[in-house]
Parts: sequence; C-alpha cells; structure tokens
Amino acid sequence: MSTTIYLVRHAEAEGNIGRRCHGHYDSRLTRRGLQQAEVVGKRFADKHLDAVYSSDLWRARHTALAIAKPHNLPVIERPALREIYMGDWEDKPWAALPIFEPPLYDQWCNRPWECRPPKGETIMEAGARALEEMRRIAKDEDGKTIVLVSHGSAIRGILTLALGLHDEDMMQVGWGDNTCVAKMIFHDDGAIEVPYRNDNSHLPKEMSTFYSLKWSDSVDVPASPQMWFRPVNWDDANDKKMALEMFHQIYWPTYGKDAYNDEQIEARLRSFQSVCPDAVSFGMLGHDIGGIIAMNTLENRDTEIGEMGGTCILEQNRGFGFGPQLMCHAVSTYRRMGKKVLQAKPAKHNPGAVKFYSRNEFEPIGECTENGSVYMILQRRIAAD
Repeated sequence: MSTTIYLVRHAEAEGNIGRRCHGHYDSRLTRRGLQQAEVVGKRFADKHLDAVYSSDLWRARHTALAIAKPHNLPVIERPALREIYMGDWEDKPWAALPIFEPPLYDQWCNRPWECRPPKGETIMEAGARALEEMRRIAKDEDGKTIVLVSHGSAIRGILTLALGLHDEDMMQVGWGDNTCVAKMIFHDDGAIEVPYRNDNSHLPKEMSTFYSLKWSDSVDVPASPQMWFRPVNWDDANDKKMALEMFHQIYWPTYGKDAYNDEQIEARLRSFQSVCPDAVSFGMLGHDIGGIIAMNTLENRDTEIGEMGGTCILEQNRGFGFGPQLMCHAVSTYRRMGKKVLQAKPAKHNPGAVKFYSRNEFEPIGECTENGSVYMILQRRIAAD
C-alpha cells in the first residue's frame, strides 16, 4: 500500500519578518502567521486525515495544531523534522552575514546545497535527516493519509531528494511560502511521487509572507531591505551624535523639546547598556545607520517583563518593513535575558508611537499616569512556551 503525506511549511514566524536566521532557534508565530495557520487548517478541514505530525519547534507545532484541531487529532512531535541547524548563525540577522562572512553568504545565495553555516549542517543534510524520518512515519502509517509540518530549508532538501534531483539542481525546487503544501505519495518499493509542491493557493494574496516581503522570485533569497544590529559606541563621536539626534526625535512628541538635554539622554542610555550592551543598538543598512532601538533594561529588571525604551527609523528608511526587524532584535535580546513579555508605554497623546507598537503585535492591557501624562500599557508575549 502507499501512504499519502501532505508536507506543510509552518506559518509565518518571527524570523520570517524579522529577517533572522531561525533554524533550531525556537520562535513564535506572528499575528499574520496565526491567521495563516487558521487558513491552512481550513484547507484540510474537509479531508480525511489519520494523523498529524510536526517538528517539535513552536512555529511548526502551532501550525500543526490548527490542522489537527478540526479532526480531534493529537499532534505527534518528531525532532528529526526540525529545520536546518544554523550553528553559529542561529538568531543572527541575515543582513549581518554579507558584512561579516561574505564568501559563505554568497555560497548560501548562489550554491545553497554546498553551504554549511559554521558548526551547522547543510540544507541537504537537513533534508536527508527529515526525509528518513518521513519514510519511517510512512511505514508506520502504511496506507493512511497524514499531514506533516516542517520548515522551509528542510523541505527544500526533502523535495530535492524526493524528486531524484542532483544537489546542484536544488534551485529547481525553489523556496515555499509559509503554509505552502507539497503532496507526497510514499510507495512500498521506496519510490516517492510528488504530484505538486510549494502550493500556497489557500492563502489570499495579502496574507502571503512572500507578497509582504515583495519576494517574487522563489529561487533566490528575498531582495527586501534588511537590518543588522550593533551596539552604540559612546566613545565614537559620530555614533554619539547620531544616537542623540535620534533620541531627541523619540522624546520630543512625548516630553517636549526641552525635557531632556544631551547629557541626560546619554546617561540614561548608557545605564541601559550597563546591563546589556545590545540594549541600545543601531539598525544598520550595510555600513550605514538606518535606525536605533533602546531597551530599558533597568525597569522591571527582576521580573519577566522586558521594557522598551524607544525606537527611531530615519525618515528616508521608513516604509520598508524595518519595524518588525527592530522588534525582533528586542525579542532576541530580552529572550537571552529570560524575559517572557515585551512591554511598551507610549504616551496616549503620541498616536504615532501607539500605532507603531500596535502594528508590531503589542496589545493594550491598561493605562497609567506619570507626571500628569497618560500612558498606554502595551504588551507582547515573546516566550516560546
């Protein structure tokens, strides 16, 4: 008998829009990702399914749960279905790689089947690992129909092998959008049919991650602008000047132009960095500064809450999707510190800041009054639990 496996890529996760290398790094689904999971769940709601399997990472498990729920099936976790292990690249911004490791990044873009991140594995190794597990599952579920949720690079390796392609023909497979589906039929003689792959027809265009990233070529890496991050160096005159200019822009709408002088702002930001150097970082576009983010590591220091301290994107760089990348840097930094929640307190009379945080998945939980001004209290969960 043959076993039918619908191979599904997980829904949109933080790393997809934050533009970070998330292999085994455990990240959550985005707001749009949760919607995608519901939509792909509806795609399978009227199909007969005997089982649902998934990688054990949060983004895959929660996509699988949306598919399993209408069928009252459990999600069976298999670590072997995880994404490629990125080694030293784990949770690094993609934009940092051409700056610090240009030959290896060029290989990732142009000869990805050969690229091994330092201390990591190749796409083909990840694909072989996951495909071997799929063969075991197909044997265990002989004659049945199942859904299996995995990850982008692993799926690319799986399909290259299943289609009988040479490693160097991987480009023919391309990248699949979040929640894309491949239908695979495993036969008793070891042969595998792939009637279709990379099918995201269930997603409305506006819900597609590829569409949001303006990623029209599924063979290459996305060409949308991306940031990497470096701490502000207060001993560098240019860093200091730029940081102070941007923080005046952050503080003016809330406190007024005369509320904080340069010395006060510098002292405040240095105090954040005394806890964690990454707490005040420039968002870099290549070698140029594109924005800044600060995390108030002093407030709520002994709690599970990570406090935002302010963000600014230079005017010429607005509208390119850098907000989620700044937030993903904050998520990464605070996760390393053991925080489970991000919190922001924009002034209620600063609707631009309130809108920025709301657009970046912060939800209102209340208000507070300080020095005669009313502040919104917004939170975003970041723990992958």
